[in-house]
Amino acid sequence: MSHANDHQLLLLSVAIFPVMKIAVSGKGGSGKTTVSGTLSRSFAREGYDVLAIDDDENPNLALTLGIPRDQEVPPIPGDLLKRVETPGGETELELAKSPGKIIDDYGTEAPDGVQLLKMGEVDHAGSGCMCRAHSTAREVLSGVVEDREEVTVMDMVAGVEHLGRGTAEDVDTLLVVVEPYFKSLETGRRTKDLADELGIPDVRVVANKVRDDHDRESIEEFCADHDLDIAATVPFDDAIRRADQEGSAPIDHDPDAPGVAAIRGLADDLLATHRR
Repeated sequence: MSHANDHQLLLLSVAIFPVMKIAVSGKGGSGKTTVSGTLSRSFAREGYDVLAIDDDENPNLALTLGIPRDQEVPPIPGDLLKRVETPGGETELELAKSPGKIIDDYGTEAPDGVQLLKMGEVDHAGSGCMCRAHSTAREVLSGVVEDREEVTVMDMVAGVEHLGRGTAEDVDTLLVVVEPYFKSLETGRRTKDLADELGIPDVRVVANKVRDDHDRESIEEFCADHDLDIAATVPFDDAIRRADQEGSAPIDHDPDAPGVAAIRGLADDLLATHRR
């Protein structure tokens, strides 16, 4: 088959999928940033335009995407929201620019063509809350489907507070990354409950850092008891730790590592789930 035909088939395969908006949540240290970054790169390698949003107050998604440590990734400005009056006389926040314009103006390009938006960070003690940055992230996420046909992956702030603010309410899929111990699993359960209240249609668990059958069975038992669906099981993988130490993306450090392969498989499953 010619390269031209290959390209036509790739474009056709992309066209049959709807836009996807995916949020990745989890307790701090669970590995949600590893999942977010590797998913983003995996989607891009399948031919999709990918927007990655780092909504964490301690942003590290750039490194996991493969952006060098010494490359500055500035956060988007904090004045992109404006108050407007509704026909009913109330006021609400809306973006001062279109999501597409925000991405064009403030996005940072990562390997494989992924575009990264960093929403902000706490850079010193007493600098205040991140509420405005999270509100901006919510508005970008809710509006991006109207501007761009792409896959959006948002790396959420750790814990469940972001769901209380409704930051992830406009996503199609919420992936909750859990580790095989109770505190992490309990955070996953609370996340699922809040996501249900927000009406997020697809909430699934990513079981991460699974070392053996005991770990896997512990997660499966907890999820079965609390009506949690497991989207993927990612084994504990020392290659991911080494990638972090070396300042490289896991998918670049060792694309065939078991943990990376499991996340690539998750990307394939998500694409299949969203087939029209």
